[in-house]
Amino acid sequence: MDDLELLKAIMAVAAADGKLLRAEMGVMQGLAERIGVGTVSFEAMLDTARQDKSFADNILIQSKAKARSALELLVGLARIDGRISEEERAVIVRVAMTLGITGDDFERIYLAGIARADELRRSRKAAPR
Repeated sequence: MDDLELLKAIMAVAAADGKLLRAEMGVMQGLAERIGVGTVSFEAMLDTARQDKSFADNILIQSKAKARSALELLVGLARIDGRISEEERAVIVRVAMTLGITGDDFERIYLAGIARADELRRSRKAAPR
């Protein structure tokens, strides 16, 4: 169940700025395939995430450790293009609040997600092509 909730959260963040990057789509499709979400369900969920700004308001991840990891992943995914839009940050904040992650805990996780995404981007740029 946590994986499905994570997929919903990823979709909400990815759709927040109105642009779906290939990397975002790849993460979503990979997770959907891994947890057994079919193409029709995936498309319906993604359409809902695009149209319903409250899509992320009911994310429920039982484990606090998984919730923290999920939030860091969301931040990293939002940052993968080099910046986090105001719309993406707003969704991330709402998801964090829903998961009970606030204050200093939120800031630590947020900064860790940014650092992870920036490191990934640097390593990709440095890799020989």
